[in-house]
Amino acid sequence: MFAPCIKLNNNQMKTLNILKVFLLCLCTLGLTACGDEYYTDDYLRNSDEKLCGKTWIEEFETAEGELCNHQLKFTKDKSGQEVYQYYRDSETRPYRSESYTFDWRWVDADMENIEINYGGGDIVYFDNVWVREHNLSGKLEGVIVMFVDANYYK
Repeated sequence: MFAPCIKLNNNQMKTLNILKVFLLCLCTLGLTACGDEYYTDDYLRNSDEKLCGKTWIEEFETAEGELCNHQLKFTKDKSGQEVYQYYRDSETRPYRSESYTFDWRWVDADMENIEINYGGGDIVYFDNVWVREHNLSGKLEGVIVMFVDANYYK
């Protein structure tokens, strides 16, 4: 069986067309309003402001089974500090710490690679750097690392 055809007069057709255009505009506005303020080019771009003034932390287990707390600190004057703190099982204080100072610079205009210079010809590279709100990641000396802002750690 077939459904009966509904015949619309000109006024009803005009009203239906206006309603279609209104719904299309409403959908278009709704889609363009999503995230405009949050995901801008500046949000996706690395910068000194995003990198500096924070303590970046990552933890890993050493080959000896110790917990290592690795910290990086970058300053806007292009200096920094790297700290390693080693913990034995179930201890709350590190039994050993190592600290190094360095100078740093962005290697490229896109700010995706950092040269870290410890002095005396000791230079390492932090490649494919991504600095986002509370995360710093990339390849540090060829090893993929993921640091978290200390203010958001644990």
